Amino acid sequence: MNKTEIKAKIAELISSGVAKTEVFARLSGQGVKDKQLADLIASYADPRLCAQHYDKVNILLTLMFIQAVIVFLLGFSMGLRIGPNAKWIMGGLLALIPLAFAWGFHRNSAGAYNAYILLSIIQMPRQLDGFISSPIATSVGLAIGIGMLAFVWYVRQKLFPDFAFMGPRKVKGQYVFAS
Repeated sequence: MNKTEIKAKIAELISSGVAKTEVFARLSGQGVKDKQLADLIASYADPRLCAQHYDKVNILLTLMFIQAVIVFLLGFSMGLRIGPNAKWIMGGLLALIPLAFAWGFHRNSAGAYNAYILLSIIQMPRQLDGFISSPIATSVGLAIGIGMLAFVWYVRQKLFPDFAFMGPRKVKGQYVFAS
């Protein structure tokens, strides 16, 4: 089986009530590596969990749209220094980043949550660059960044409880799933 067929089979089995551990046991050794299979199972967006945490996802989407507006304004002001059309290009291109994440969050994509978490962690040291010249603004920005990271992580754990840090949960060499 290829990856697309495996994904369809995972969705079919889980939606019919088969436990994720049993799905892993049934599909193991059928064309994909166990790590990839465990990742596909862990990243399955359970409709029940998505409905249960719908409000949290909507709050996250609202925060991402607010972030897109702020980033657009920052890009617009940076583009003003470059040229007359650059303000629109810079603002639009920079606003696309949080909007792309919002789209991934709306689709309940585990990859979008993981990418946001990873990129946020990578960017943390860069947020401290201006601390000496403007400690208050840097501290506020860092607090907002940490707050967003924590909330995205929290929502991801609610929607995809089978993830450890970035991959499927593994205990004593075996992949384990919540249900």
